[in-house]
Amino acid sequence: MTSLQRAAIITAIVAVLPYLVFKILWLSGSSVGSTTSAGGDGMLAPRFLIGNTITLAMMVVGVAFVVALTRPWARRIPAPVVFVLGAGAAGLLGPILVGLPPGILIQALIEGEVRLAEQGMHPWVFGLVYAGFCALGVAMAIVVGAYVIRRWGDLLNTPPPAPSPTMIVCGALGILPFSCAMAYWAITGPGSTGPQGMEQPAQRMVLAVTALFGVLCLLCPMLSSCVARWPRTAWLVTWTGCCVVALQGPTQILLAQGGVIAPVVVGIAVLATPGASLFGLAVLRTHLSRLGRTRVLSSRDRLDSVDRPA
Repeated sequence: MTSLQRAAIITAIVAVLPYLVFKILWLSGSSVGSTTSAGGDGMLAPRFLIGNTITLAMMVVGVAFVVALTRPWARRIPAPVVFVLGAGAAGLLGPILVGLPPGILIQALIEGEVRLAEQGMHPWVFGLVYAGFCALGVAMAIVVGAYVIRRWGDLLNTPPPAPSPTMIVCGALGILPFSCAMAYWAITGPGSTGPQGMEQPAQRMVLAVTALFGVLCLLCPMLSSCVARWPRTAWLVTWTGCCVVALQGPTQILLAQGGVIAPVVVGIAVLATPGASLFGLAVLRTHLSRLGRTRVLSSRDRLDSVDRPA
């Protein structure tokens, strides 16, 4: 284990501690950090109990994932496990890590203070939790990125290719409406149709970054010749973008403020999640198929050179 990996593990553990403490307290009926009149009884409502239990488990799994990827036996972790957990981390933490810090700076410059929309919690709770999310995102990016390069780096030396026209259309039908909606809500605010509780500039910057991820994940494979000099960066953007589009819609539904779900949010999520998933998998399948053909041809060339008489 390198010193950077060790620092990333420590960062991940420290980053999630406030979040874990809050979740455990809320599951026990405490109202610490809450501004609602329901107090601790509100935290025991079925919606909060289920949500807090799931998010607590997700955070524990995330830290365990970071630690596991640095162990000597890490290469024996099944690829689908790395794929699913890595996708979850990228899709959930990517917009926060990239969008929230500049959003906070912009809001501080515009309004002279940083506050979030009223969501039933004190601002200091959000400060602790979202600072932890950003730190966890950095730690996971370091560890997961190093692991992927170490295990599959030879597959990332060429940029992501465009899939079949059918898959491009399927991807566009899901990704473009999602990205346009996120960009619109980032500019005008969510109003009554968008994800509630995202009114402040810092939060709307997260929506803007979410929209940008969607556009870039669609463009990178179709402009592979333009990004040929930076293949791994292109893969990172495409991978993260597809994960963000696939997961942010369901996340906005599950975390809807007050349990009130905007129909438009549901509509674009129904399109975006399968569209981004199919597009991302099609890009990966096309890439692996091309690599397989290239390696077969290279092997034949080597055999021909051996068999050819001097």
